[in-house]
Amino acid sequence: MDVYSTITDNKNKIESDFKDCSDFLLRECKVNGTDCIVCVLDGMVDSLQLSHMIMNPILSFSGEYETAAELFDTLKTSVVNSLELSEVTTFEDIYYFLSSGFAIVFIDGVSKCLSLGIQGFTKRSTDEPPTESDIKGAKECLTETLNDNKAILRRRIKSPDLKLKQLKIGSAAKTSVVIAYVKGAADDTLVAEVEKRITSAPITNLKDYGELSEYLDSKISSYFSAVGNTERPDTLCSKLLEGRVAVLMDGSPFAVYVPYLFTDAFSTVDDYDNLPFYATLNRILKYLAFIASIVLPGFYVATGTFHQELIPTSLMYTIASAEATTPFSLMQEALMVLVLYEVMREAGVRLPKMIGHAVSIIGALVIGDAVVNAGLVGTPMLVVVAVTAIASYVIYPLYESISVLRIIFIVLGGFTGIYGIVLGICVICVNIAALNPYGVPYSAPVSPLSLKSIGDVFYRQSWRKLSKRTVRVQNLRGADIDEI
Repeated sequence: MDVYSTITDNKNKIESDFKDCSDFLLRECKVNGTDCIVCVLDGMVDSLQLSHMIMNPILSFSGEYETAAELFDTLKTSVVNSLELSEVTTFEDIYYFLSSGFAIVFIDGVSKCLSLGIQGFTKRSTDEPPTESDIKGAKECLTETLNDNKAILRRRIKSPDLKLKQLKIGSAAKTSVVIAYVKGAADDTLVAEVEKRITSAPITNLKDYGELSEYLDSKISSYFSAVGNTERPDTLCSKLLEGRVAVLMDGSPFAVYVPYLFTDAFSTVDDYDNLPFYATLNRILKYLAFIASIVLPGFYVATGTFHQELIPTSLMYTIASAEATTPFSLMQEALMVLVLYEVMREAGVRLPKMIGHAVSIIGALVIGDAVVNAGLVGTPMLVVVAVTAIASYVIYPLYESISVLRIIFIVLGGFTGIYGIVLGICVICVNIAALNPYGVPYSAPVSPLSLKSIGDVFYRQSWRKLSKRTVRVQNLRGADIDEI
């Protein structure tokens, strides 16, 4: 609905919409004889800025003017002091600016109003990233405040080529969203496609980044996501310089970026601060941990159930003696212990920190001692599950995929043996190779092979070599396959 020309109608409309809203503040005043109202939401604005930059200049104005429109233009250009200033013509935009920490000024006789940025709401400081910890990297993370996140990126990429295009998403309640990319590095078609997906998404009220990721992800069904997320500004800036496109939303400390490749999950900030040989060792350990976390429980169940000849004799006696006293099969034991582990892990995450340690104590008693003494689970199975659980945390970005896939492999191993395990591995490889987000293969730079980029996949080259190459994600495209 458009703004009325009479101040009485505007006042009645806005007071009616904000009825029973105790934080809505409205001040009626006169500007050199002309009626005026100023509206803000308490707690969203800085009271000192409101007084010195808006109210005092308006109330002390005594200039000459002939029409209300001339007074409006004079206030806009010569009186108020806010740098964030724009004209608003609809009530929908008025409510968006009020909820963003702006003051709204109406003048009688003018069918538009001024929005003035004087934000002063409480916000979190840029502490150390809680979900992406490191040893030698920067101790700074993104926050829930969009303007602060834009400033953090601008401080790291000091170039006008860093573009931060802001949109408003949501049909019921508008949420600010920023599309970030580096002009010249990001492909124009990629930027256009990301913007198209965001603006066409049927979102009524954007609450968190996960809702937005769904519309940016690949349309091929998979246990792996083609959308990355991070709360580290250094990681995000490196992805932008590689030609990725990031999306930041107001209210979320996580930024999502596309396209996200499978190999991205195996690199961390510390890899580039450590010496090449040590970073290479860590990379290899991560790939081995990924394989073990998915395949190991299923392989153990398969060999113990169908392929005992593959187990060394001494180890076979140990397993047989442990399993002789348990009433369940290996597959049932593995599923039971993994379900118990996931339940206690989820409880540890959701419980308040003051009592969260109680879960670890109970878990050690239930899984580590009670189930063995009760003869419900064999000791070798606990060792396998413990190794699997620890390995899955080494590549935490893929934990959600791993937690589901290892259960599938246990079922495959329990019913079909190693043949099912091998077939499952083949299906995963085919699925990874089939994903083609935004025309870039999810399996790149391994498939299709890019010799220029392979030096930062399974091993890390020295900075003398890395600094000589210019990697752009659009250069990793294989065949011209477009699933978008």
